[in-house]
Amino acid sequence: MPIVTFIQPGLEDLCRDVASGTMLIDVVRPLVREGLLALAWRCGQGTCGACQVYCAHALSGHWIEISGKERNVLIRHAAQAPNMHLSIFDSPKQVRLACHYRIERDVTVSLEKM
Repeated sequence: MPIVTFIQPGLEDLCRDVASGTMLIDVVRPLVREGLLALAWRCGQGTCGACQVYCAHALSGHWIEISGKERNVLIRHAAQAPNMHLSIFDSPKQVRLACHYRIERDVTVSLEKM
């Protein structure tokens, strides 16, 4: 089972074991409700852009495909270039949306650029 580690400046890291294939937003929701994670999210459907995160994992540093919906929201809400492609460089510096991020392996998640 993958381990998701949330890092927040000034707070202890939060670690959660999750099933492979779990959407990151499904891990975020209970942590926010319990007051353990300071991540705003509104829709959970990939349209509002509030659940912006930065993710690092063992396969970071490769090209990945994102959905057109995630691309459009990142352009509107995360100041990404209007000509952003669906193929992006998977890097801890690349903003992602928790509601579009499927957990397949251990991942470190930050609410701020790493």
